[in-house]
Amino acid sequence: MAMFQNTNYDVKKFGQTVSVPDADIAKIMYYLDCVCTVIDYDDNNIRRYRNYSNWMNMSDEEDKLIFILAATLSPDELEDKVFFENGKLCSNTSNQFYEIGQVKNQLLVVQSIVIGGRTRQIQRIMAYTNGWMQRNYYQPMRRLAHRFSPQGQREEAMRRAIVSEACVIS
Repeated sequence: MAMFQNTNYDVKKFGQTVSVPDADIAKIMYYLDCVCTVIDYDDNNIRRYRNYSNWMNMSDEEDKLIFILAATLSPDELEDKVFFENGKLCSNTSNQFYEIGQVKNQLLVVQSIVIGGRTRQIQRIMAYTNGWMQRNYYQPMRRLAHRFSPQGQREEAMRRAIVSEACVIS
């Protein structure tokens, strides 16, 4: 572990402002992109599942896989290790990335984390606001959990049946 106790806020942040589509699966893909920005995780062709701009190209099975992957990489596993709820570190944004060597706040940062039985190296950390986590993880995950539930599957089948009946081409 590394302990940073310097309270000098003269730090170099990195990252860019992005536009995430207003779709649950896109938000979860963005969340996964943030996870992979802070840890060394490249299993299961995850790059495809991080590309939130192309969320519409995912099949229903891939959506379900993304949901399961996000549940596996939940904030509960990452909080106070690589994700820190700290609005002051976010400045005027809802999340902000830092290189580990550049963090100058009172944070306890681990050097590695075990995910899926494998040790992953910590590359960076991310500070976020509660609103960011609600908007990009918890709310979409709740809606996706319903979508993939038996009731949600029945509702989707009925919706598709109605749409296909309405789209008869003569």
